[in-house]
Order: sequence, then structure tokens, then C-alpha cells
Amino acid sequence: MKIVETQGRRSLTAGVWHKAEASQGATNCAAAKLMDGGNVLMGDTQNPDQVRLTLPGSAWDALVRTLA
Repeated sequence: MKIVETQGRRSLTAGVWHKAEASQGATNCAAAKLMDGGNVLMGDTQNPDQVRLTLPGSAWDALVRTLA
């Protein structure tokens, strides 16, 4: 799992795993990846081959708005 720093972004780059800026430097974090078609995959950085949750893009948008 290649992780990129979010640097305050609230959107995801397609095909790239992102973890929260507050988690940079930690090794046991959640990460999210935007897929073609708009779904967002969520996984654990310690278990990169296991996707734990798939969200429709609309649910991801609602989550980000709620947490912002």
C-alpha cells in the first residue's frame, strides 16, 4: 500500500491510498482510496491487502462533510 500525505486535502486522488494528515508518521492507520466509478475503499495500513470497507462516493462525501 503506497500512502501519500494529504496535506490538508479533503478530496482523494483516484487510484492512490491516502491517510489522514494527523496520522502521518503512525503505522496503524486507516487509509482511503478513490476507485474508478466513484467508490471509496477503506483499509488498514498494517494489512494493506485487506480492504475492510467499500463506500459509495456519496457516503464518503457525507462522511468528510460531517467530520470537517
